[in-house]
Amino acid sequence: MSKSKIVGMMALITFALGILLVANTMAGEKIKVREVSYVTKWEQINVGEEEGHVIALFEAKGIQSNKEGKTFCEGWLHRETGVFDINPKTGMTSIGYITLTDRDGDKVFLKWDVRPSRTNEWTFFKGTGKFEGIKGKGTFSSTHTSDPSLFYVDWEGEVELRR
Repeated sequence: MSKSKIVGMMALITFALGILLVANTMAGEKIKVREVSYVTKWEQINVGEEEGHVIALFEAKGIQSNKEGKTFCEGWLHRETGVFDINPKTGMTSIGYITLTDRDGDKVFLKWDVRPSRTNEWTFFKGTGKFEGIKGKGTFSSTHTSDPSLFYVDWEGEVELRR
């Protein structure tokens, strides 16, 4: 085979691989999701230097529903763990982790972060099965009901999946 045919064949293979890789990635789909959860565990310890200043560890479970876009997160199970530093004088900071499980048992893992005077943020950091290689980030806001253990969170942002 001549050198020009080999170069042409390599260019064609490179082009085909590029198309395949692009076709296997869903670029930046916007998502809006609502989580409805219930706190199943709550442990808190008084810090002691200020009245009402506590550190708390919690677990919550719930379900996700898609508010806009495709079916990403629709009907998925939600398990959340987090740590709160609640100080009446300085506000609340917290971090936490969420495991989302779809109907097939594949999982998506995300981390969230809350700081006073800043937008609440989340980031996908891992996925299993069809969600391996997931990327995404966004913001969220939470609302508690008259039952302090029952709350909902509205998430929005972008997700990028490998197909």
